[in-house]
Amino acid sequence: MKRIVGIVSLITLLCLASVNTFSQNWSKEQLEVWAVVEDSWDGWSGGDMDKVLATIHEDYQGWSNRDQLPVNKTQVKEMFASMALSTKLSDFFINPARIMITGNAAVVDYVFEFSAVYINGEDEMPYNVSGKNAEFYVKEGGNWQLLGDMTIMKSSDE
Repeated sequence: MKRIVGIVSLITLLCLASVNTFSQNWSKEQLEVWAVVEDSWDGWSGGDMDKVLATIHEDYQGWSNRDQLPVNKTQVKEMFASMALSTKLSDFFINPARIMITGNAAVVDYVFEFSAVYINGEDEMPYNVSGKNAEFYVKEGGNWQLLGDMTIMKSSDE
């Protein structure tokens, strides 16, 4: 039943998102920053953690509602290494709500939803997560890099 609710939720989000995405006119710079967000998620879904880490600034600090304190890039790298052994992302959906840019700074607010499988030996447990991200980027050396973020998420079983 949870799987059906998750699928229906994903379809609903996709329908709503298509209206939102196509009704906005993004500038070249906004599209550039959004491409970094998409590349990061593509890297995560494909298990290419080097691709993900390449988008993260060395001074990164990120925080989610599941963490007691913000984490840095080294901690994210360790988390990804652990997740690579136990988690497989099966699909994801992201949709920008707002992209604001001033000079070499950008704020990207977006919603996300993903389905994954937690693997523990022979056991596999599917789960769904949805939430919102507020991500802060800086442009250095011609590249946008994630400097900080705040993630609010919840699992389908919460």
